[in-house]
Amino acid sequence: MRITDKSLQAIFLNNLSEVRKQLNQTQTKIALGKKITKPSDEPFGATRLMRLNSQIEDIDTYLKNIDNGMSFTDITISVMNKIQEQVSNVIADLSNSIDATENPQDFANKVDLALENLLSLANYKFNGKYIFGGTNRDEAPYGWDATNSFIEEKTTSLDGYQRIRISGTVTQKINEPGRDLFGTVGNPPGTDLFNSLISIKEKLENGEIVSADDLENLNNINEHIISETTKMGTYYKRMEDQKTLLENLRLDVESLMAKEQEVDVPRAIMDMQNYQASLDRTLKISAQILPKSLLDYL
Repeated sequence: MRITDKSLQAIFLNNLSEVRKQLNQTQTKIALGKKITKPSDEPFGATRLMRLNSQIEDIDTYLKNIDNGMSFTDITISVMNKIQEQVSNVIADLSNSIDATENPQDFANKVDLALENLLSLANYKFNGKYIFGGTNRDEAPYGWDATNSFIEEKTTSLDGYQRIRISGTVTQKINEPGRDLFGTVGNPPGTDLFNSLISIKEKLENGEIVSADDLENLNNINEHIISETTKMGTYYKRMEDQKTLLENLRLDVESLMAKEQEVDVPRAIMDMQNYQASLDRTLKISAQILPKSLLDYL
């Protein structure tokens, strides 16, 4: 079959365009230091890069969740330590009051001050949210009843847990619900921390001596607070460990992305030289293939 001049010209121009395209792409790769600048450069490689980039975005989301969770848990542990310290001080004061010759009212005043401090800590806010409110963090969880006789729960959901996602399949608790720390408070007043102190204060105001049962109850509450604080410490440690794991994983994924994008510079330079030589040869024979005009004969 006879190939016409126009067909040869079309083939030549197509090849010339392709050589120029390959030369430009190679020059761009060397200049940017990247093997893939757009999906069409390497479709399979581009797909792998998209998957790796998506993985990086997921890791960054989990790391942000963990940072927020660790901050919340850390401040909660700090407040719980202050609560435990207040309770320990009250126990020490009340133990001294049994054999003391001081006015019981003085000890009652100490209990009253501790009670107000504990109520303030129970309603502690972090970033505008009540930390012991369970899943309802917008309202103060504890307060005095209408007659100022005892302390009661002011909101519902005090036993609810807040969770954050720390991986594709794992969530982590980050809060200490008020019910876990203080039990059921008030309504009717029971042996919870707050109302136990109110009962002790009233006894002291009436000149009564604090009983061994009262002290035992406070000691049990104190031990429970220590136990719950330790539990929160395990939450913090899990998040800390997961953060380290994710940070290492991120480095590994970044390394894979770099290898996927990495340009073999010596080979790229050799390819560029070959494309340039091919382009030069193609241009030299262009006069034999492309049609001449009258100017070529002048």
